[in-house]
Amino acid sequence: MDFLLGLFSRVTGNEEMGRLLFIGAIGLSTVLAVVAVILLMLGLQDPVQRRLELIKRGHLGNTASQEAPSNLQLLLERVGQRFASAESAKASVTQTLLMHAGYRSSSAVQMYWAVRLLLPLVLVGIALLLLPIIPKVSLNQGLLLVAVAAGIGWLVPALYVDKRKQMLQGRLRAAFPDALDLMVVCVESGLALPTTIERVAEEMSVSQVELAEELALVNAQIRAGIPSTEALKQLAVRTGLEDVQGLVSLLAQSIRFGTSVADTLRIYADEFRDRRTQAAEEMGAKVGTKLIFPLIFCLWPSFFLVAIGPAIIGVLRAFR
Repeated sequence: MDFLLGLFSRVTGNEEMGRLLFIGAIGLSTVLAVVAVILLMLGLQDPVQRRLELIKRGHLGNTASQEAPSNLQLLLERVGQRFASAESAKASVTQTLLMHAGYRSSSAVQMYWAVRLLLPLVLVGIALLLLPIIPKVSLNQGLLLVAVAAGIGWLVPALYVDKRKQMLQGRLRAAFPDALDLMVVCVESGLALPTTIERVAEEMSVSQVELAEELALVNAQIRAGIPSTEALKQLAVRTGLEDVQGLVSLLAQSIRFGTSVADTLRIYADEFRDRRTQAAEEMGAKVGTKLIFPLIFCLWPSFFLVAIGPAIIGVLRAFR
């Protein structure tokens, strides 16, 4: 308390004014905290309000397939709705990013922006509580610490979602060649495209869960009446992979013009293997260039130290 009071006094240049501002800040913080707790208790703990929220979200019954959201999730959704509406989020960049990262619920955008807005405030509050504990902290250093805490709180959710997107797409990209080979075998054996997708999803449900779920969703959409081309286009949109987009385009053209799906898959599989080979050769060609910096900064200094060091020591002893 004395530290914060000293900060207010140094900012205002007057001890009485700093004390008044300090008391006012404490009072305002107390009032806001009490109001937040009251709203939380009245809005989220009220069974009627919770029931209305569940009805709006479609959770009309306690079924095993529909898990009711928690009070914290409802609170985050309400905060996020102030900054991102569902209508404007359908085709937004954030919605696409969250979809590629695996967050595909209707409230994913609201939850994302709520976390990005509330986490900086929480970290700023923790930084303000830690300032009196840190010894010999000036006003500029305290402001810098608060700004760093706010920046970390703002960037961490975005970095986490981007990292999750890269990991998910990496697993899908690694599983795609096996799925493509299985599709070629199934189609050449006489199975139709929906049956092929279903069989591949069943075979890959153990080793590659993510791709199996995507293919099972495509099969469910086809069974529900959605055309095969539209279901495959939605698969390309959900995954965001160029390999899947190329396969979807070829299959859509094959279905549209009535050509053989087996020939299309076989040709695309051959081209895909060629692209994988070229990508591996490109990565191998870059190894020599990437090794320059470790050699310059790690290996060569020690080499010169061992090779030229004794000669330099002999020269220094001779001229001493």
